[in-house]
Amino acid sequence: MRTTNRIFMFGLVAAALFVACSEDDDTTTTDTTEITQAEVIANYADIVYQSYLDSYNAAVTMQSTIDAFVDSPSEAGFTAAKEAWLDAREPYGQTEVYRETNSPIDTDSESWSLGNEGQLNAWPIDESYIDYVEVGTEGYAGSYTSIISDTNITIDQATLAALNEEDSDKSISTGWHAIEFLLWGQDNTLPVEDMPGLREFTDYTTADNADRRSQYLKVVTSLLVSDLEALVNTWNASGTYRTVFEELDTTIALRQAINGAFFIAGDELSAERMIAPVDSTDGVDGSGQEDEHSCFADNTHRDIFANAQGVYNVVFGKYRNISGASFYDLVDQADTTQADALKAAADEAMEKINVIASNPQPFDYMITLESSTDAEFGPVMQAVVALQAWGDQISASASAIGIDL
Repeated sequence: MRTTNRIFMFGLVAAALFVACSEDDDTTTTDTTEITQAEVIANYADIVYQSYLDSYNAAVTMQSTIDAFVDSPSEAGFTAAKEAWLDAREPYGQTEVYRETNSPIDTDSESWSLGNEGQLNAWPIDESYIDYVEVGTEGYAGSYTSIISDTNITIDQATLAALNEEDSDKSISTGWHAIEFLLWGQDNTLPVEDMPGLREFTDYTTADNADRRSQYLKVVTSLLVSDLEALVNTWNASGTYRTVFEELDTTIALRQAINGAFFIAGDELSAERMIAPVDSTDGVDGSGQEDEHSCFADNTHRDIFANAQGVYNVVFGKYRNISGASFYDLVDQADTTQADALKAAADEAMEKINVIASNPQPFDYMITLESSTDAEFGPVMQAVVALQAWGDQISASASAIGIDL
């Protein structure tokens, strides 16, 4: 579910060549140091930990900004809270590539007991489950009893967590998009107007249920920070899951890591987050815009970029100041032709993604101009095709080193 230019820049890994000169004769030999699976998964684990830590730190900053706003509401404070949410989404979006890797974000086990992705990032949401919706925008507007308006509901972390997805997969009460809705409100403008939700800061001062809304915003933000902290701790060098991961057979660990990149590029990002909103949009009225990942803030274009960048990080073994042995390196030393195909697909996908990320038009307007049947014309569907081709090359590259996804 979305506008800033907060982009982390990443390079590609180069294989190191060591040349040894013999003292006995003029013969020069080249010794190519072989990259091992163990080196790749160790570098991957460092990247996972650091990216979760960055996400946690940004969320803590967001929490401080939100708390300051709630404690002393003002227009400037409200704007600062929204900016902090946008900033915090950038590192988190890059961690989505750890989905479908049999790791704590998706998997709950007796050992690490997390499985908190749905509590962190579930979408799309039925916003009326949390708070009011404007009269005239929904058939039930004005008559729906939301969590905030129901004074019989205690607003605390345990209650909000228990209510998450209680009625349906859209009855979302926690996570990034619950916070997003509480900051921006519904996006009821036409996509062509290029405007996000227009919630006013007075919803936290003089509006009905202002006190409960303020309490909800603080509590749901605190819960998100706690969830991220748990991920940081379990992936730390001595963390519960990090220990489990490092003890896995290296081929199994590598398969899990690469499956996340394959899943995001070839399915979750390209299909669920891009094709789905295109398919559900009916004309320029933007009737399908709430299928966007960040529909309230109009930040979907940045979500898409961050998700794709996360895939790039894993494939090429780089994240910020971390650079090491990568999946690409393993493929390159096994089959240079396949490695070239993998890199070409990655570069093509990121080029198409950057068109969306830098487009002056909001994502919800872009998707009103195309459908899933005209991929050759629209930037969104062009990026979809490129992402799915990248996913195919990730799978083919895994096969080249003996891993079936």
